[in-house]
Amino acid sequence: MRLVTYTLILLTFAAGLVFAVWQLSYREALSQLSTAAEARLSLAADRLVGRLERYRVLPVILARDAAFLDALAQDSPSRLNPRLRQLADLSRSLNISLVDPSGRVIADSAYNTQQSYLGKNLANRPDFMRAMNGALGFYHLQERIDTPRGFTFASPVRDAGGVIRGAIVVKADLENLELLWRGDPETVFFADENNVIFISNRSELLFTQIGSPPEKTALARYGNQSLAPFPDPRASQRYGHTIWHADGDPKLPVEALLKTQPLPIIGMNAYILSDLRPAIEAARLRAMLVAALLALFGAILAALHIRRSALARELALRSEANAELEARVEKRTAQLQRARDDLVQADKLSALGQMAAGISHELNQPLAAIRSFSENAQVFLARGQGEKASQNLGRIADLTGRMSRIIKNLRAFSRKEGEPTGDVALGKVIEDTLEIAGARLRSENVTVNWQRPAQEIVALGGAVRLQQVVLNLISNAVDAMAETPAKRIEIGLHEDQTHARIVLRDTGPGLEAEEKIFEPFYTTKTMGKTDGMGLGLSISYGIVQSFGGDIKGENHADGGAVFAITLPKGDPL
Repeated sequence: MRLVTYTLILLTFAAGLVFAVWQLSYREALSQLSTAAEARLSLAADRLVGRLERYRVLPVILARDAAFLDALAQDSPSRLNPRLRQLADLSRSLNISLVDPSGRVIADSAYNTQQSYLGKNLANRPDFMRAMNGALGFYHLQERIDTPRGFTFASPVRDAGGVIRGAIVVKADLENLELLWRGDPETVFFADENNVIFISNRSELLFTQIGSPPEKTALARYGNQSLAPFPDPRASQRYGHTIWHADGDPKLPVEALLKTQPLPIIGMNAYILSDLRPAIEAARLRAMLVAALLALFGAILAALHIRRSALARELALRSEANAELEARVEKRTAQLQRARDDLVQADKLSALGQMAAGISHELNQPLAAIRSFSENAQVFLARGQGEKASQNLGRIADLTGRMSRIIKNLRAFSRKEGEPTGDVALGKVIEDTLEIAGARLRSENVTVNWQRPAQEIVALGGAVRLQQVVLNLISNAVDAMAETPAKRIEIGLHEDQTHARIVLRDTGPGLEAEEKIFEPFYTTKTMGKTDGMGLGLSISYGIVQSFGGDIKGENHADGGAVFAITLPKGDPL
């Protein structure tokens, strides 16, 4: 009976241990799969947005060509058709169209083909309407079932006085862009504001709708074709992760991990479904390995027990030695377990220390000052000098406010801005950016000449994205002044009746090629270094253009580079 009892206890323990190993392994595999899925989704989104970025810049550049402005003012713009076709071939665009203020296409790269837009009216298209309002517009559509899906960018064409005389519309071929991730094992798709899947690495998911169908008026952008409903699998939460079950649907995995990412820059949401079978299989293999080891260990114990029972009298001393050895093994096992737990805890503390190191320098000085002021306040109170103690308490409040601003600015800057363009206080943007970059500016011994205007200057834009542009210019200036003895950055704010302007000047060696600085991948930094890919100024250019503004860079007469950000004025706060 005792043997049966022990056997049942061991079997119960083994079953519980195998189940615990399976659970822990599955949770770890899910976490790793989630991290990988987020990285792949971010990569797919970046590849899509990055490829669209060159088409985003193209209409902005073409809109500056005087030939298109002349064509809008003449009666025979058809002479531009061959040139537009040549530009479309060079940029691999589906269409490049010149549109007059009424929305009529007067010149098109696809003239004399079925895909030509000549004579069509784009007045009701959102991209054209946004361009006529002075901003960079974008849109996606498929005119007919037999035409390719496209993503359009529209930029206003202005005359010398800044009056909008028309628009340049560039249409990119989304089907070519999809080839970048068509072979990925995960299911990736992008749905628009109508919850219609417009881009995917699974062609069978295209033009399926997630949730309620869009309005009938919106169906024109999908070629007026019928939209199939997106499979509605059962969703559940497992260890903090969203799991989708799509039993019987051949287009989707039976069980998949869902990750989403908003892409406001193109007006879509990105989705990825990662098959759970690898995670389940990995957890199963670990559990089976533990079960095999336990079975082997159990078999060894059983053999030892049988042998011990048969030779108990003859091998009493050996049995005692075996018992002592087993006790040592258990003790060493416990010690190893504690050591492993200590290592895990140390690793956690190390990770926490690395995360805290970035802001510790900015917070240590105020903390030290708070301690000093508080000790002085106690002394003043003990002496009955309440006024001086109150002054010290006020300084403590100021320092805690400074620490709060540092943490608030870091948290705000790390978030992705999803709000639409609105009124932004430029002085606050500059000061928040300088507070974020303060540690580096001080470590590089850079002097900043900045005086906030008495009356706040307000412009149209997005606070976080505008901080990104200013921080990029400051970082570039610090990099450029690496070998400069006197490092100085001058920042100023100016305004007129219609525009606000941020001007930033450094004392570095200046710009080598002013006409190329906003081109993607153009850089004078050594390849391989941080931020040396030549995309910072190109992205900043696109951000400012999306606000309806402009950014220029040139060399100063007294040395160094000067960058000017011009934005439409907003309403006073």
